[in-house]
Amino acid sequence: MKVTGETLRGITLFQDLELDQRRRLADMMQMEKYAPGQFVISTDDTSKDVFFVVSGKVKATLYSLSGRAVSFQELAGGEMFGEFSAIDDDERSTHVVALEESLIARLSNDAFKHAWLNFPSVTERLLLRLIKLLRSHQERMYEFSTLCVKNRIHAELLRLAREVSDGDGEVVIVDPPIHEEIASRIASHREAVTRECKRMESLGLIEWRPGRHVIKDVAALERLVREVKGL
Repeated sequence: MKVTGETLRGITLFQDLELDQRRRLADMMQMEKYAPGQFVISTDDTSKDVFFVVSGKVKATLYSLSGRAVSFQELAGGEMFGEFSAIDDDERSTHVVALEESLIARLSNDAFKHAWLNFPSVTERLLLRLIKLLRSHQERMYEFSTLCVKNRIHAELLRLAREVSDGDGEVVIVDPPIHEEIASRIASHREAVTRECKRMESLGLIEWRPGRHVIKDVAALERLVREVKGL
C-alpha cells in the first residue's frame, strides 16, 4: 500500500503543507495494515520511527508486572504516535495496539526531524500536540492525587462527552469504552465504575446502553467535576 500526498492530507500534522511537500514526505513513508489486537510498537521496540493513523483506531497502554493494563489514550485517523522517541532518541514509553483494523503509515526519525525543522506549520502543530499532551497528563495527575474514585469517574465521563461536543445539554457517545477500559484510564477497577454508573443512571444523569451511552446533562456533570476540583 503506497502512501500518497492525498493520504497525508488527512494527517493533522501535515494538513498545512503544500501538495508537493506532502508528496515528498509520502515518498519516504511506508504503510501497513494492522488487525484488531495486533501490536504496532512495544516498549522494547528499538526503532525510532514515527507512526500516523491513516484509518482505524489504536490505543497506547502500559502493563504492570501482574499484567494489569493502564491505558493512556486512544488515537484515531489523522493522529500520530511514537514522536517522543524520535525527538529525544530514548526508549518507547508505551505499547500501542490496534483496536480495530487500521492502516498505519510510518516515517523514519531522520525524515521526521527534517520535517519539523524545515516546515514551520509542522513545527507549530507538533508543539501544540505536545502541549496538549502535557496539559492532559497534568490534569490526570491532579485527579489521581486529589479525587476519589467516584469523582475520577465523573471527570472521565466529562472528557468523553467533550470529545463529542462542546455543548452543555445531552450528548450521545457512540461506541464508548467499556467499564473495564474506563477503570484502566482512572487507575481503578471495573466494579467501581459499574457501581457509580448505575447510581448516576438512577439519578437520571446518564443513560448507559451497550454501544450507546448518553450523558443527559453535560453542564450538570461539569459542575460536579469543577466543584470537587475547587474550580
